[in-house]
Amino acid sequence: MARPERLVLVDGTWLVFRAFFAIPTSFSTSEGLPTNATYGFATMFRKLFAGRRPERGAVVFDPPGPVQRELRFPAYKADRPPAPSDLVRQLASIDRVVAAHGFPVLRVPGFEADDVIGTLCRRAVEAGHEVLIVAGDKDFAQLIGPEVRMFDSMRDVTYDAELAYKRWGVRPDQVVDLLALMGDAVDNIPGVAGVGEKTAKSLLAEHGSLEGAYGALATLPNRVRQALQAGRDSALLSRELATIDTNVPVGVELDALRLPPPDPAAVDTLYRELEFRSLLSAQASEVEVAAHPVLDEAGARALLDGPGPVALHAVLDPGWGGVGTLVGLGLASGAGVGFAPTTVVTRLADRWADPGLSRYTHEVRGLEKAMRRLGLGLGPVDDTQLLSFLVEPTKCIPHRLDQVSREYLQRPLPDRKGVTGSGQAELRFAEAPLEAVAGWAGASAAAILDLGPLLWARLDELGLRTHYLERERPLADVLAAMEEAGIAVDRADLERLGVEFRARRDALEAEVHQLAGRPFNLGSTQQLATVLFEELKLPVIKKNKTGYSTDAEVLEVLARQHPLPARLLEHRALAKLINTYTDVLAASVDATTGRIHATFNQTVGLSGRLISTDPDLQRTPVRTPEGKRIRAAFVAPPGFRILSADWSQIELRVLAHFAQDPRLIEAFAQDLDVHRQTAAALFGVAPELVTGPQRTVGKTINFATIYGQGATALAQILGVPRKEAQAYIDGFFTTYAGVASWLARTVEQAARDGYVTTLLGRRRWIPELRSLSPMDRQAGERIAANTPIQGSAADLCKLAMLDLHGRLRGSGARLLLQVHDELVLEVPEAEVDATRDAVVAAMTHPWPLDVPLVVNVGVGRSWAEAH
Repeated sequence: MARPERLVLVDGTWLVFRAFFAIPTSFSTSEGLPTNATYGFATMFRKLFAGRRPERGAVVFDPPGPVQRELRFPAYKADRPPAPSDLVRQLASIDRVVAAHGFPVLRVPGFEADDVIGTLCRRAVEAGHEVLIVAGDKDFAQLIGPEVRMFDSMRDVTYDAELAYKRWGVRPDQVVDLLALMGDAVDNIPGVAGVGEKTAKSLLAEHGSLEGAYGALATLPNRVRQALQAGRDSALLSRELATIDTNVPVGVELDALRLPPPDPAAVDTLYRELEFRSLLSAQASEVEVAAHPVLDEAGARALLDGPGPVALHAVLDPGWGGVGTLVGLGLASGAGVGFAPTTVVTRLADRWADPGLSRYTHEVRGLEKAMRRLGLGLGPVDDTQLLSFLVEPTKCIPHRLDQVSREYLQRPLPDRKGVTGSGQAELRFAEAPLEAVAGWAGASAAAILDLGPLLWARLDELGLRTHYLERERPLADVLAAMEEAGIAVDRADLERLGVEFRARRDALEAEVHQLAGRPFNLGSTQQLATVLFEELKLPVIKKNKTGYSTDAEVLEVLARQHPLPARLLEHRALAKLINTYTDVLAASVDATTGRIHATFNQTVGLSGRLISTDPDLQRTPVRTPEGKRIRAAFVAPPGFRILSADWSQIELRVLAHFAQDPRLIEAFAQDLDVHRQTAAALFGVAPELVTGPQRTVGKTINFATIYGQGATALAQILGVPRKEAQAYIDGFFTTYAGVASWLARTVEQAARDGYVTTLLGRRRWIPELRSLSPMDRQAGERIAANTPIQGSAADLCKLAMLDLHGRLRGSGARLLLQVHDELVLEVPEAEVDATRDAVVAAMTHPWPLDVPLVVNVGVGRSWAEAH
């Protein structure tokens, strides 16, 4: 017999619906054809087959019109709403996507995709082939066997018989009987009234099958026996409906499912038509950019003096002090495209500083810092990275130039690795061939030149021109100055702390081994699960797709019953401090400046929050003793002090402003302890009688509201029964009825419009709200509730930073860090009082709110001492 081949059968209907509800319905071509489902499908399909292409395959869809199960049982799937019209309009495009990838499209009149897949699966196995079913519905688990597996691309899990049992609690051959007993609300399969999932699984575990359960009626508890007796006909009908038919008249032979070699050109042609710019292959560019080195001043001036704006692309090698070393500039204008090395760039100081020169770049901070290092002033520059983020923050994250070019220009850009190489042989740009650098930089500059006007037009459609010009773009200058400034660090202190933490970590590892009675790998979840649940006999809290969960949430519960989980949590915390902070921070200290120069990203946080990287300073722990020790290593140089200023409960104050809840507004207006006020209302006592633990409950619930946490999550945080947590939530919304009303309105508006906006008008799309999955929709509702609050708090912080930057001009003080609600400055000792006044003024009145903002300021020789 010939070598077994793999047949991949894709449940196209399942994939289409998930794609439709995963992408905002605003996706459409310039001619108005909706494409959200098509784009989502194409993205998922490409990911599915990004690795090895199977020998055979097909994508199977449900047919139009009635199917056999509906004729047998008219109520089958009767509760499902009809497919949205925007989705129906895209089905032909989706068929074209499948065909362009070389896969057959199958629909068999009268039979669902499940039955067509089941039939082809049976034929393939009988012919000696392997089958992979791409689907997410548990119905398909009944087909799993030695030669058949099922891949759920949403969960990224491939199910064999063992994993299927772990996932659904029954063997593949029992899935049909499970559905016969418990029914399926999604498909309107009735099952047996009074028999739920737990009872159904118990019956199958004990008796093996539906027949076995009915054969043992006399031994069953009265309630179950009576339910099965009354529901026998319904059980048999349900099993019939749930059984995949493997004998459907599919008029396609297995040999017709052989897949031809992929044809990227055919896919690219279709994706250009559908305007799927980000999905084009690397060979898809229609734009040939002829860029050559410009080695004389006259040639560079000719490009800069050409018609229209000029695009600049900075070619940077690593430098010191948070500033890249400029190798040269890619230039593009109406006069052509070129690359000017630094020797030419430095001779054009008058043109770079010219305020009349209209120019674009991508990621302006790097360009500004590098030019400043060369002593060159830089006039106004628009940043296509910021424009892209404001147009649609959820696309192209983190909005690199290659991502934005694909999305908006349908133009892949050459990979820098083609110029510099990679790995140990990687070159600096300054070492690479000049012609190669010029081609890469010129193509980048040409893309920036084309992106600028396009993104400006889209930004104007959203009404965000003023926001960009007055806030986001000036903030980039502030962040560039912060990155250059860096913050002084006592590296020796960090290294000493790392040694101390390692010693404590190793001692904890030994203690855990002693408590377990034997050594084991603390980093192995399987070995840990064996110790906890099989050897120590601790209760199983929850399971995941690979077995028993041993995450932090589980360990925190188990720590109340046994010391080992508690010590393990301490061990994990210390290991994180070592790996994430002491080692990383020590390695990040610049050898030339003795300071850490982190990057502050404007185009990563979907809510608009600034995100620090290389290293991440925003999650440096603050409340634990270890965290304070780490912050103590961030120091002020001689003659200076660190000043830390943070808002008190800014997100709750933003919530009060939006919700216009009178009790919440009054609490902040009178500078009351809002956590104590909430606790007093929940526990029915006077505020002065609220105990410490009660205030903690009030505080937890206040912030749980902001993040949309439900009763289950709140119960786990507080360590109380879910019913009690729900009572707290109900009590909160009774106390602050205005908050409840605002949240309801906000979620309703988001579900209707597909997005929410912040205080300053920034928009965030929330595709999860239109998902078929209840879990996804709940996540979308949490995003809808949180984004206006967290995003508006980010807006206020940006406004305060801009104001403060202006107030500090001419002084010796400078802004160093932004850590969510906190600003950190370095201040000459003689200017501490004046700087404190400037900080408080900037942070208390960044925008007119209906509640006051309160700022806490501390000063010290280190970050820990100041905070």
